[in-house]
Amino acid sequence: MFSDEKLAIQLQRGDESALETLVRRYHGPIHAYLSRMGAEYHVATDIAQEVFIKVCKYIDKYNSQLSFRPWIYTIASNTYKDYLKKSYVQRDVLGLEFGDDSAVTLETPETIFLENSKRERILTTLNLLGDMYREVLVLRYYQDLKLDEIACMLDIPLGTVKSRLSTALQQLRKKLAKEDAVS
Repeated sequence: MFSDEKLAIQLQRGDESALETLVRRYHGPIHAYLSRMGAEYHVATDIAQEVFIKVCKYIDKYNSQLSFRPWIYTIASNTYKDYLKKSYVQRDVLGLEFGDDSAVTLETPETIFLENSKRERILTTLNLLGDMYREVLVLRYYQDLKLDEIACMLDIPLGTVKSRLSTALQQLRKKLAKEDAVS
């Protein structure tokens, strides 16, 4: 039986059987970790799958001198945090529905009207933001691009994307709160 670190080295060399072994070894514990962190079962399943996709994507950055276990749990933790941020922003800031297939919603004309009004209000407020802030918000939350993809697309540093996104969210919240206070 190979150590996690040896399997990671084999995976760096392109050995798919090493990935299979790591998935068998870590899928259950990663899923359990995510569930304990508060993710619903199907969400934990999706995030765990994304963790292994990221392991494959970033395996070349893994330092085999360090323990593999903390590395994969860091990926799991960060992936879960990204999910939480995304779901919060989509649900609470941008007014998008975030898929909970288990919930039964009754769509009455009133609820449809209120949801449409909310979306229109957010889109109108979004248009009040400066172009560079609106652009990163739309790319991130409406087009679902990752921050590094946005940086590459806009040809700006990743830190600039993060800064613009943070500023855009703050401005959007302030403008929406100001509108709420006036209404």
